Amino acid sequence: MIADYPDVPARLAPFLAQWDYMSEQLLGRLEGPSDAEFLWEPAPSVWTVRERDGRTRPDASTWAPIPGAQPPRTLAWSIDHLGWGWLIRADWLVGPHSMVEDDLDWPMTAEAGLAFLRAGLSAWRSGLGEMTDADLDTIGRSAYPDRLDPTLPLLDIVWWVNKELLEHAAEIWYVRDLYLATHRA
Repeated sequence: MIADYPDVPARLAPFLAQWDYMSEQLLGRLEGPSDAEFLWEPAPSVWTVRERDGRTRPDASTWAPIPGAQPPRTLAWSIDHLGWGWLIRADWLVGPHSMVEDDLDWPMTAEAGLAFLRAGLSAWRSGLGEMTDADLDTIGRSAYPDRLDPTLPLLDIVWWVNKELLEHAAEIWYVRDLYLATHRA
């Protein structure tokens, strides 16, 4: 595996291999969703994406996050969450360090959502490809000013971001399977 990634630090190679594999698997399972499927609400109370004040934003108002419980999510919320998060993190990793949460609208169509996801996957992966061993040990290297980023070495953030990909890929696959099982022609 390390031989497949000769231009990155050896301890980053397994994370990149996992990222590349999971990205490919996720995108492969996301071929062809309709806009109806993208916005389908699998429960009466969900996290989704809605238009508010002329902008499309995540809507978690129906169920505030509480420890130990989170509501079901629409494909729109999960896909857009990933694209949005990685675009912002990539900006703070290798970009101008200026992007904030309100800079990005969350897409409300399947086609735009998948393009948003692909852009986020690519931006974060590209930024990681530039990292050195010293970068991986640098506390706050990702520079994202929110959450744990300023207090952890970059390699810990890489681990956490990979965990997010695994977690949300699983929920995306489940919602797709559930939609297809309940909307057969």
